[in-house]
Amino acid sequence: NDELMSPMSGRLASSLAPGMWRLLGWLEREGYEYDIYSDNQLRDGTLDLSQYKTLLTEIHPEYWYREEYTRVHDWVFNQGGRFMYLGGNGLDCEVEYVNETTVRYLTDNSDTFHALSLGDPDRKNQKVGTYDNRFHKATKTSPAELIGVICDGEGTGAPYECRNADHWIFAGTGLKNGDKFGINSMHERIPGGASGHETDNRTVNTGEGFISLAKGLNPDTPGSSGADMVYKDFPGNGGEVFSVGSMNYISSLLVDEPLSAVTKNVLNHFLR
Repeated sequence: NDELMSPMSGRLASSLAPGMWRLLGWLEREGYEYDIYSDNQLRDGTLDLSQYKTLLTEIHPEYWYREEYTRVHDWVFNQGGRFMYLGGNGLDCEVEYVNETTVRYLTDNSDTFHALSLGDPDRKNQKVGTYDNRFHKATKTSPAELIGVICDGEGTGAPYECRNADHWIFAGTGLKNGDKFGINSMHERIPGGASGHETDNRTVNTGEGFISLAKGLNPDTPGSSGADMVYKDFPGNGGEVFSVGSMNYISSLLVDEPLSAVTKNVLNHFLR
């Protein structure tokens, strides 16, 4: 409908409920059935991951309970779960459950984060920080082990560049290495493409076996970097992870056919 296809202009519209609305609209347009759960239902066990093949995040899954992370990590690593991380700046800060209306932050910003990016070979010799992010500081476990990427840039928008066209994720899309996709976007606050707003890259703590698929073409300068799109499977148990590393990604789902096709390839493969 007209509301679903309207531009995403403000801060809230670009990162919270309106973004989730676009993701659900895309799922319905493409004929997928879905259930919706809150982070707290994953924390307390209401969401039984063993009953599902695939878990998707929304645009900005920044704040996570430790129990939530432990459940998803175990589900993927040991139970064959398939995780689609469709946002940016995710799994960034641990929060603690207080009551039905309150959560508490458990870390601050006193350490230097986002200093471990290896997304561009020219950045390998930069100074390495103590932790990847606040969640890493609190738990001594980097989420890069699970999702492969950690937020290290913000503020620009750009398309992705295909860099692994022979991978099954690009089957039937017509994309070749060097082609751009995620060009069209509903995001008016941070325009320019599907890689943007807040973007994630590999770190020295990225789990082994992550395969690079595409790279956001954002300028690689302090405070701005192109998102790393990565994939990993877990031989022997069926677990798989697909990470897009961008808050702008879902803003392109309804309006960029190549990006929609890539996402469908992943979801169909994960639901097999």
